[in-house]
Amino acid sequence: MNIYDKTHDLVGAIKESPEYSEFMVTKKVLDKDEQAKKMVKEFIAKQMELEYEMMGNKPEDKAKTEQIQKLYQLIAANSTASQFMHSYMKFQRMVADIYKILGDSVAEGMDFFDKK
Repeated sequence: MNIYDKTHDLVGAIKESPEYSEFMVTKKVLDKDEQAKKMVKEFIAKQMELEYEMMGNKPEDKAKTEQIQKLYQLIAANSTASQFMHSYMKFQRMVADIYKILGDSVAEGMDFFDKK
């Protein structure tokens, strides 16, 4: 068994998944709508920025949170942006699950990083 061959098999399975297919279809539709695309990019960027700040133990920036909520309302009102975000989140959830499975399976022996 070659681990790299199995990795390519996994990539193939991901690309054949309904989550990936739906994501790619909605991305192509989004790419044709510049306004919706700009809105989605801004929303994702601001959401990631807020998440990074929270991981860095910065206090919640209520203004940024409100701005993200307003952007989300705009996205929800735009069918192209809304459909893309729905498929994006489903695909991201699948990828996160795969990362977790991989991480959990190789975690044994990594306990030397634990603080004791």
